[in-house]
Amino acid sequence: MPAHEHTINVQLGEILQELRPTSWRVLSEERGALQNSAKRPDILILEPAGWPVVIEAERDNHASAENDARARLRETVKEASGAIESAIALVYPPDVREQTGGKATRAALRQTDALEYALYTATSGDLVERLPESGWLRGNIRDLALLAQRAAIPAQRVERLVDTLEHGVSSAAAAFETRHGQRTGQGIGPQIAEILGQSDDQAGQTRLMAMTVLINALIFHDALATAEFDIGGGRLVAPVHQFNSTDSGFDQQAIIAEWDAILKVNYWPIFATAGKILNRLPTATAHAVLQPLWNAARRLISGGVTKSHDLTGVIFQRLIADRKFLATFYTRPASAALLAGLAIPADQAPGGAEWGDEETIASLQIGDFACGTGTLLSAAYQRVSLLHELHGGDPKALHAPMMKNGLVGLDVLNISVHLTAAILAGSHPDVPFDGECLLTMPYGRWGEGKRDVAIGSLDLLAEHVQPGLIEYASAVTAGGRKPEDVRDLINRVSHGKFDLVIMNPPFTRPGGQEGKKKGTGNPAFAAFSVTKETQKRMTESLKRLRGGPPLAQGNAGLPAEFVDMGLRKLNGSGSLALVLPLSAVSGIDWEPVRSRLTQRFDEIIVVTIAQPGSFKRSFSADAGIAECLVIAHGGPKRTSASKAHFVVLNTQPTAIGRGELIASAIRKAIDQGRVRSLNHRADGSTIVRVGDESVGHILRCPLPAQGPWPVAGIADGALAQYAFALEQGDLLQIGRPAAAPISMDVVPIDSFAEPGPYHMKINWNRSDGTPQGPFKVIRPAEHAVPTHPILWAHDAKAERRLVVEPDAEGRVKDWPRDQDLVDGKAEEIASTATRVHYNRDLQFNAQSTIVAMTEHEVIGGRAWPSVILNDREAEYAFALWCNSTLGLLMHWWVSNKSQAGRGSTTITTIPHIPALDVRTLTARQKNSAKKAFAALRRERFLPFDQIDEDPARAELDRRLLVDILGLPASLCEDGGPIDLLRRKLAREPQIHGGKQSRVVFTEDGEKTEKRHDRD
Repeated sequence: MPAHEHTINVQLGEILQELRPTSWRVLSEERGALQNSAKRPDILILEPAGWPVVIEAERDNHASAENDARARLRETVKEASGAIESAIALVYPPDVREQTGGKATRAALRQTDALEYALYTATSGDLVERLPESGWLRGNIRDLALLAQRAAIPAQRVERLVDTLEHGVSSAAAAFETRHGQRTGQGIGPQIAEILGQSDDQAGQTRLMAMTVLINALIFHDALATAEFDIGGGRLVAPVHQFNSTDSGFDQQAIIAEWDAILKVNYWPIFATAGKILNRLPTATAHAVLQPLWNAARRLISGGVTKSHDLTGVIFQRLIADRKFLATFYTRPASAALLAGLAIPADQAPGGAEWGDEETIASLQIGDFACGTGTLLSAAYQRVSLLHELHGGDPKALHAPMMKNGLVGLDVLNISVHLTAAILAGSHPDVPFDGECLLTMPYGRWGEGKRDVAIGSLDLLAEHVQPGLIEYASAVTAGGRKPEDVRDLINRVSHGKFDLVIMNPPFTRPGGQEGKKKGTGNPAFAAFSVTKETQKRMTESLKRLRGGPPLAQGNAGLPAEFVDMGLRKLNGSGSLALVLPLSAVSGIDWEPVRSRLTQRFDEIIVVTIAQPGSFKRSFSADAGIAECLVIAHGGPKRTSASKAHFVVLNTQPTAIGRGELIASAIRKAIDQGRVRSLNHRADGSTIVRVGDESVGHILRCPLPAQGPWPVAGIADGALAQYAFALEQGDLLQIGRPAAAPISMDVVPIDSFAEPGPYHMKINWNRSDGTPQGPFKVIRPAEHAVPTHPILWAHDAKAERRLVVEPDAEGRVKDWPRDQDLVDGKAEEIASTATRVHYNRDLQFNAQSTIVAMTEHEVIGGRAWPSVILNDREAEYAFALWCNSTLGLLMHWWVSNKSQAGRGSTTITTIPHIPALDVRTLTARQKNSAKKAFAALRRERFLPFDQIDEDPARAELDRRLLVDILGLPASLCEDGGPIDLLRRKLAREPQIHGGKQSRVVFTEDGEKTEKRHDRD
């Protein structure tokens, strides 16, 4: 006879307890567990902080399990503070419910991977959130345990804690301002800023940062006291409230003395900086700020703040004074969970170790050399710790060796190291550890020698760091550790040591806008008021340390330098997990990075987001640019042709648990080998599902030897397959799976043409005033006929037709020192004049032409560089191709799509864009193209995001494909393959960019009106 449901529940509860014996308490079928209710939850999981999770299980009744789980929400547990906010509905599979005894049932529960479950979370009001939104999650008992652990930290509660923390910090900062004024540069404000390595800014952000450090220390102090932490001779840490008198307030010096006693054991990054700040405050000020901070801290502690390690990080990221130059954007916790989940698969530990092997797991090395608030390093450590625990390990026993030898976090900001230390050490505050795992890296001048400049973590590009720099690092790091401790940490960060490097590198690029504002060519070295001379020496130091050719070219900037450092630090089987700008997968300046990754790693996963707008396509908070996740796993190369899996999510991950589930779904699809390939017949990609909910799609793609990795942020996988096939010369009849591909002659543009001059060679002057470009570009006088006409800039409304007018002229510069040289350059540039010009910065949702032709030959400028065809008779066919639907597809496919609604190219990438091989056209076809062009030249074309409603574009497609190339007319009929392709392109977020209006042509010109068919 099959086991009773009660028996199965008891067995499940016992197994869950065994999986995490010291981390939670599991009660099964416990009567009286709920207050004011005679009902008993099937399984009740109690976390130490009192955030209970209920599991309501059924043998085979999904609806009943859901109803029971929802009914438990907002009920109160006797042994925990607060109401139940998370409940899991669980349904047992046949291989469990058909067992006939306790032992057999237990074995089946351990072996099954067919448990079905869903998480219900109470949100605001009476609302309830379900994960997944539809269908059921499916997994084994460890998967269920992972979800239960995450469910114990409901997002709504975390949001409330964030509000509490922010209010407490703001109140304390206001009390500080009341006593010391809001003017910067006076009183103790600059002294506090100096401790934090910041300036006393006008907005008061640095003072808010100081209050954040203090409240963080108070919370950690209380955690140590609660854990009865021994600070020597059997004396325990005294609770914070003992230092707070009702009459006189906090005893400032007593708190400092207690923190000093804690520092004799460890925790320098947490208490040294806080102690310095508190010691610098006048007594009255200290009393004024400590009270609101402690009031907030108590509410945070009672609310379970120690279970959510990202709260102070959320506040901190709003307060970084030099974020424009350091560009330290905070990785969203959900993004961090997704990245860690992909970098650390649940079925195998880094380096191929077994999760239950304590010795091997304790020896893992995980590093983040731009740790910021510690979100990524913490996500990786928490995942390693939890997976080790679920496989029989002791997370407490793992903590000390991981903190001493396994984890490394580096940053140039003291406060970053402070917060990272609190997050990592807060996992087990009662477990002391020797050694150091965190360091504030020196930045700027540190000595009198010419080479005595530091460039932060990038100093570790060298195998061995200068000895003097180590001593200096020990001095600038919070509290000033002993040089031997710092030396030990630096020695651990040598090349070839790490199993995992996980980072969100600072995003700055040489010559960026911020650098121009500060008057420096490299904004990465413009923080902390570093002088221009020091910036110059820092740049020279970077070149020297890097050695060899740089991975960071052009605008790739600092992220590429950090990738280089990460690659040097990894061991042979190590993995790299990065948050990078989206241009990393398509920008030409990132070519060396992509090449190195392809050569080094056997498995690469790239994750992007298919939403309009740069903010919605980022994994960091407030980044304002589209980003990607790159996960590269090491090991011996198994294949000669490198392949990668490209994942495109529908939206940003919004919750930590959701990020983990998405990572799990992606890994399962890859590991089971069921991912569709890019070279399938446009049948779409593999859908990534959480339950029945589609969260994105995934494609397995070959990685080119050079050029972009184009499958990034593409919402429709079939478009990627179509574009890839066309690039190879196959025109797929999309929507007609039985129809054979049509062969087309498609080659890179440089097979039959060459680009004209780069615009800076036309008009640019060197820094010393020497004319690099011979022309001064000016606006021509009205009715004037320029000697050297130039098509220079964009005017979308003037570019709706195939033929445009030049908008500028070039005047030869006067240069008495060597006028012959200037004249010679001018003649050379003038000889490149042509009628064909390529749009290098195409705005899909505003512009109508990729190639513009001029009546006469003109010089191509910044927005419209020239394309000089070997056969001028083929210019018309080339222009028609580039402005056709297929031409748009090829441009979009290979362009840099990091900006919403835009597909950028450079003068050096235009030659590589796939195009119709006009060399294969007959004289008759070229003549037909000329006639078709003449017939279309007065037509006005809608912007490319309206390609599906543009009759002129449809006519161009028909004339090109049917009349000129002789392809079947059925391709271009309504509802045919090309019509379907136009409709797909128009719905692609990268093309429409979320645009809310549409262009409409009228007799008087054009107007815009609200778009009703697209969000």
